[in-house]
Amino acid sequence: MRPALLSLFLATGLALHAQDQSYADCVVKASSSWGRPCEKCEAYREGFKRDYTGVYQVELKNACSEVVEVKVAVQETNGNWRTFPIKQLAADQTMTAFACNGTGKYLYWVRRLNDTEIILPSDAEIVTAYRGK
Repeated sequence: MRPALLSLFLATGLALHAQDQSYADCVVKASSSWGRPCEKCEAYREGFKRDYTGVYQVELKNACSEVVEVKVAVQETNGNWRTFPIKQLAADQTMTAFACNGTGKYLYWVRRLNDTEIILPSDAEIVTAYRGK
């Protein structure tokens, strides 16, 4: 009887731990870079050559086995945040976010796919709450 009770307690503990999982821990920085070409950034220098020196890009990866939804913002040097639409990331999938004149700062919010209890911030909420920070 004791082994059965012990197994029951262990199973219950594992189930509760799984429910307490923070999905923010699933998303990790895979890489970042400065100065790589970015088609969305249109800064020019003399001679009308594209200038990518201020471009900051960050690649985020889902390190968990479950699909998650991610909202990302990357800061520009003027203090504003470039926001990106919510993106679904499957296990080991990556996404890239960027700022054309970046500071190297980025923020992200994560939830399990179709989790209606966690509300990711809107672009307006991000821009207002984090302006200049």
